[in-house]
Amino acid sequence: MQTTIEATGTAPAGAVWERYMDPTVWSSWAPQIDGVEYSEQRLTADTTGRVHGPMWLRVDFEIVDVDEAAWTWTWNAWFQFRPLGLTLTHGVASRPNGCRTWVTVTGSRPLIIPYVPVAKLALMRLVRP
Repeated sequence: MQTTIEATGTAPAGAVWERYMDPTVWSSWAPQIDGVEYSEQRLTADTTGRVHGPMWLRVDFEIVDVDEAAWTWTWNAWFQFRPLGLTLTHGVASRPNGCRTWVTVTGSRPLIIPYVPVAKLALMRLVRP
């Protein structure tokens, strides 16, 4: 299954892009994230890390691609086993009074359906000034 979730807001597109690129700030806009283990200062393709969620939930991830010019990036995230994972492609675009951001999520329906409202809330927070 594949679905795209998006949000628009008044934050400048460049600022939203930087919030994506710095995993140390993900928990400031993504309420499902308590912290991130990641060795780089900025997202870089072919690197890995771990997201800490509520109730000791740990999700491993691999950054697949980062396109600074297009303001898009893709990662694979999984819980315990790679087959129990999602592929997420994020993007940011400028708008006259702010930006639009989106995430296209690919994976199994039982993982995507509960993730959609959580992702929507996170994106709405991400595009706030």
